[in-house]
Amino acid sequence: MSIEAPARIAGRMEWCARRAVALFGIALAALTARPASAEDARPPAERAAARPVTLGEVTTSPAAGSTRLVNVADLLRIDAEAELAAIDWTHTKLRHRYTVSAVIVRLDSAPLGERALAASCTISAAVRDERGSLLAIVEGRARAEDAATAGIAAERDALAGAVRSAITAVPEAIRRLQ
Repeated sequence: MSIEAPARIAGRMEWCARRAVALFGIALAALTARPASAEDARPPAERAAARPVTLGEVTTSPAAGSTRLVNVADLLRIDAEAELAAIDWTHTKLRHRYTVSAVIVRLDSAPLGERALAASCTISAAVRDERGSLLAIVEGRARAEDAATAGIAAERDALAGAVRSAITAVPEAIRRLQ
């Protein structure tokens, strides 16, 4: 066994532990969730339409094509929808309905020495009103480091962090517009 093998195993174990904690949190949230309401009984598309801020189109730029992730646009959509759904819009007192469009501006990774890999991601989110007029553009950036053998995990973490950063800036951007 080489000297690098224990470091690789430790990095992989750390990655697995982070994922296990995340899955445990999701399972715990599902077990402690409130009883289903009439809104929850509607199909997901109707629930999304009832929200004051919904996700529109998601795209990736050609520069984001160098990623190791195979379904980047799908991951972007899933993360952005989850972040928008997690925001409590009652505190923003919205007067109109808005649509957020998201694009991956940059997603890449590069070696950090022999044992580590750094992935970085930049997301741009555009806020549009009911007529489709562009009102604001917010940007989110994130960087993740992981073992050199876990490049996909580092890119996935960077993508999720950048989406979170961009989407959590949307309520403040809308508040400033009103």
